[in-house]
Amino acid sequence: MAEIRPVNEYTGMATLSHAFYVVDMGEPEGIALPSMTADTRITATESNSCLTITAGSSEWDPVKISLLVYGQEPEPLTGDWTHTEAFSCTATDTPASFTTGTDPDDMFQDPPPDDLFAMPGLEAPYRWKGRLHVAASGTEEHCLQFWPA
Repeated sequence: MAEIRPVNEYTGMATLSHAFYVVDMGEPEGIALPSMTADTRITATESNSCLTITAGSSEWDPVKISLLVYGQEPEPLTGDWTHTEAFSCTATDTPASFTTGTDPDDMFQDPPPDDLFAMPGLEAPYRWKGRLHVAASGTEEHCLQFWPA
């Protein structure tokens, strides 16, 4: 079976001012509270348009975050991931904003492109399925895979 490659992807280093970060997928009605359990690291608002991801590192520690957008469901990533978790969300817009909780400043040194979630043929509302992969060897690393639901 041929490997499914991402249509769009981004990797950047983020400095978190809280032990979680938020992916705003359009017009959320509030922010999901971060999970307090080790087996759940990603939560979504009731409208699914805002994801909150809990980091295992302490505040102000850098986290490497990769966002991979696919045209169809890919296989889970291989590697030394210590945590993998499925999620779903609904975006009301193709651009996404990223914050470290209530801090409005960009958390990435180099922000992701505005067209990261833009895919030809898809129309709002954009329904996504995804997987969060987490590894912690030295710098904590998160990889989020997204594909159309």
